[in-house]
Amino acid sequence: MAEEFVRIVQFGEFVKRMEEGFVRVSELADQRYDSINQRLADAEKARDQNAVHVNQRFDDMNRSVNQRFDDMNRSMNYRFDGLEKLIAFQNKIVLGILGVIVLGVLKYLFFPG
Repeated sequence: MAEEFVRIVQFGEFVKRMEEGFVRVSELADQRYDSINQRLADAEKARDQNAVHVNQRFDDMNRSVNQRFDDMNRSMNYRFDGLEKLIAFQNKIVLGILGVIVLGVLKYLFFPG
């Protein structure tokens, strides 16, 4: 029956070790909590950096598309300017030919021979 009882000194040592164990478990839990918080902060920072990077890429794409449209507009304006000049030149040629024809008809009608 004496084996069933524990001395006060042994019980005190047991309580002391249990308290140390609880303190150690509490420290480990705090470390894990801090580690998880740090990981979440790092993930949020990485997400923010990715968002900045994605926004930069979209801005670059927008600039590229706008530049291409500007280039197309300049090219089309240049082509239309050239087309307008060509049409004006053709109109002058047609008017010149018509003038020659009218002069020829007038000469034939009024000055036969």
